[in-house]
Amino acid sequence: MEQDTDKSLPVKASPPPPPPVVYDDDEAEDEDDLNRKSEMPFLDHLEELRKRLLWSIGFLFVGICGGFYLNSQYDMLQFLVVPVKPYLSTGKLMIIKPTEGFMIAMKLSFGFGLIVTSPVLIYQIWAFIAPALLKKERRLVFPLLFASIFMFVLGAVMAYYITLPLGMAFFSKFQFASTEFMPTASYYLDIALKMILVTGLVFELPIAIMLLARLGIISPEFLRTKRRHAVLAMFVLSMVVTPPDPGSMVLVAIPMVFLYELSVWIAYVVARKKEKS
Repeated sequence: MEQDTDKSLPVKASPPPPPPVVYDDDEAEDEDDLNRKSEMPFLDHLEELRKRLLWSIGFLFVGICGGFYLNSQYDMLQFLVVPVKPYLSTGKLMIIKPTEGFMIAMKLSFGFGLIVTSPVLIYQIWAFIAPALLKKERRLVFPLLFASIFMFVLGAVMAYYITLPLGMAFFSKFQFASTEFMPTASYYLDIALKMILVTGLVFELPIAIMLLARLGIISPEFLRTKRRHAVLAMFVLSMVVTPPDPGSMVLVAIPMVFLYELSVWIAYVVARKKEKS
């Protein structure tokens, strides 16, 4: 008779649990950001955008009101007239329409409000798009925001101290015995603001090229092959945004060409770094 014995199969020891995966702080933060972005519904994105826009409009309105008050007390147009004052026969600009003074005050107030509140506006834009960026992308974009402000100011200073005076000096020479050079305030303000704005935006070219090259959208080879087309476009743009005289056009076009060549070099450096990494 067989003897009943407990011959149960030996139980294998379970393998030790794998060691916990330790994420780098940057990787964990990136993962959290992506999770928050993916879990946020579309309507929440619209609500966030609405809040950012309301804050931006509110600060801009306060800045415009402050600009309107300061303009009524200190005449901000006088600051814009300083570079061209030596070329005005009476040292002043003309107002020939009853509503022209009010419109000039509104333009100056809006420009002042936009400049003063620009840090707040940039922050609102950054706060809206930052959650959608990876950590390395935020490290790239955030410093470029400050660099872009510096380059814009540099371009605006060039237009204020160099391009505007030379343009006025050129036009003031074409006078007749029966005429007197007295440009209207509205005409001069439109030219000055357009020239300052466009020149400041043109100086953003290296920053834009650096960002596009870092994201792999543009390459140094592309910039080299399109150099002739770019130079032609720069001279056409400088002719449009400056007074129609050769001196002003060349003064704006030469820095643009220099900035383009600088952008080619920046794109080359960024491409080399991406190849090594």
